[in-house]
Amino acid sequence: MVAIDAIKSSNAAAKAKLPLGLVALFVGATSGIGEHTLRNFYQTAPSPRVYFVGRSQSSADRIIADLKPLNPDGHLEFIQADATLIKNVDEVTRKFLEKEKELNVLVMSQGYLTSEGRVETTEGLDAKLALNYFSRARLIQNLLPSLSAAAKSSPFGARVLSVLSAGNGEGKINFDDFELKKTFSLRNAGVMATTSNSAIVKYLAKEHSNIGFIHAFPGGVETNIMEAAHFHPIAKWTARILMPLARPWMFTQEESGQRHFYLTTNEKFKAGGWLTDSMNEESSSAQKFVDKGLSDEKVGEKVWKMTLEVFERLEKERTA
Repeated sequence: MVAIDAIKSSNAAAKAKLPLGLVALFVGATSGIGEHTLRNFYQTAPSPRVYFVGRSQSSADRIIADLKPLNPDGHLEFIQADATLIKNVDEVTRKFLEKEKELNVLVMSQGYLTSEGRVETTEGLDAKLALNYFSRARLIQNLLPSLSAAAKSSPFGARVLSVLSAGNGEGKINFDDFELKKTFSLRNAGVMATTSNSAIVKYLAKEHSNIGFIHAFPGGVETNIMEAAHFHPIAKWTARILMPLARPWMFTQEESGQRHFYLTTNEKFKAGGWLTDSMNEESSSAQKFVDKGLSDEKVGEKVWKMTLEVFERLEKERTA
């Protein structure tokens, strides 16, 4: 367990250690964990160049108005997009690469809660899988050259952080129905997204040994995610009643932001593949899945190959 006092101490020291002009991209950062990680990064890094992606322009305007005075030497820019669609993810990366050649930090926390079944996007992917896995994999694929360039040129290096559920839902992937078109259930979707995130972290860290890849479980965090969740009204009402009872065991958004900023800046995570628990330690639960061969490098290699095949198909359909 990494105590919050140690986290805060490390983060405070980062201000003197971080090089000028780090470039960061935050996706899913107009609320919750993503927003508060963004806030910690922008306030702390000297003269950073920070881009953030989300659907809400009004939320972005609020964040920019709050943060710009706190670090007037920094650059903070919003890219409006719905990351549910891979074509939108491609547009995001196109806009980013028009401005930057290197990327030091990529943080991805896009997603939503739902009790609905399979909801297909116009690209034929389930919306939950698109946000929780495929959009993240596409961002990594598109930005690997920029991450590799930063890893070579900057003493800070490059980090990729995917915030989802490391150690809390991995299992056996159904490679015969990788997109869950025939065997969809909420449980299967959770297993597929969680395991795929963990597996590609292990695989890509082996293939790109100078980049840090992290799949993190944030634990319970006091966000407004339940208000935006696609749940039956009765389920939402029940959650509102029960939330105060769970609050003593939950992180505040500020602490969660501090903990995820730590993952993106601490020297420990400069290279390698990391599966971390809510206290920023290597997840013993996640390691059990690796030991069983459910989310190791070999699984990751197959997941990555099949993921790229999905993207190739989508590109062909887009241009047909």
